[in-house]
Formats: sequence, C-alpha cells, structure tokens
Amino acid sequence: MRFDNAPPFGGLDFLKVIILGLALIAAQGAVLPWPGGAAPEMAAILVVYVAWRTEKWVAVLAAFILGLFRDMAGGGLLGLYQVTLILMAWVFHAWRRRFHLEIPLALMLCVFGLTLGGNILVLTPLMVLSGWPQAGFDPLPAFLGSSIFSALAAPPLFWLLRRLTGGQAHG
Repeated sequence: MRFDNAPPFGGLDFLKVIILGLALIAAQGAVLPWPGGAAPEMAAILVVYVAWRTEKWVAVLAAFILGLFRDMAGGGLLGLYQVTLILMAWVFHAWRRRFHLEIPLALMLCVFGLTLGGNILVLTPLMVLSGWPQAGFDPLPAFLGSSIFSALAAPPLFWLLRRLTGGQAHG
C-alpha cells in the first residue's frame, strides 16, 4: 500500500462509477425484456472496470456497494451478489497482476468467465441453500446468456466509463 501523494481511488472518479452503476442496475431489468432472464450483469462489468483501473481495496469497496444495491434491486437474499462481486474483484485483480489485460478481447473473456463462474460457483449453491429458485428452474441457460451479454456489453461500457471517469490503469 502506498501513502505518497497518489490520488484517492487511483485517480478514478469513484462517485461517478457508483452513481452510473446504481442507474444501470436499476435500469437493467426495467428497460428491456431479456430472453430467458439473461440480462447482462452491469454490476459485474463495473466491478471488473474498477478492478482494472484501481487498487484491490477500491474494487472490493465498489463490489460491496454495487452488490448491496444489486441484491436490493433483485429482491433476493442480501449478500448473494455482494459475495459474488467481491470474489470477482479479488480474482480479477489477481489475473490483472499476472496477465496483460489491456486488450478488449481479453477483458471480454474475463467478464464472461467471471460472470459465468460467479453465477455457477457462488450464486447457485447459495440460492439452493436458501430455497430459491423454485423447483424445475434450470439456471444454466440464463447464466450462460447473462455471461455472453455481459461480455458483449463490456467494451462499450468500458469506453464510456473511461470517458466519464478519467480512470488510468493502476500499475
């Protein structure tokens, strides 16, 4: 951790990211009817962006805030998306330290893998333990579709976020 004259939040306008995230999460289910409920995970895309542009603690803070709002907007158990997004932030940060992730295709693959992995490895067991969803619901098509839509939505959203927040990659 550095304590020199580094700008707070790695030079990223954190408040703009959070406000945009809250607006995107609120609009995610209300604007367009997604086939089979497979909407892009805007919170996951934003967490990957913050993890890409800042230090780990900033990404975890963003994951906590956006996950809480995503849980409240989704009507499920509080903490499901928070846990998932925090794990995504940690995993992406570890990947970022080991791999060159400045290429849009690499970022798209990261968003796809993190969204699909987070849904299958974290959300599914937590949902089953809590008794949701109802019997007969097959989450795999929705999770796969959501991951594909998230990967496709990531590059334009990253471009927009770079324009709005002025975030620079943290090395």
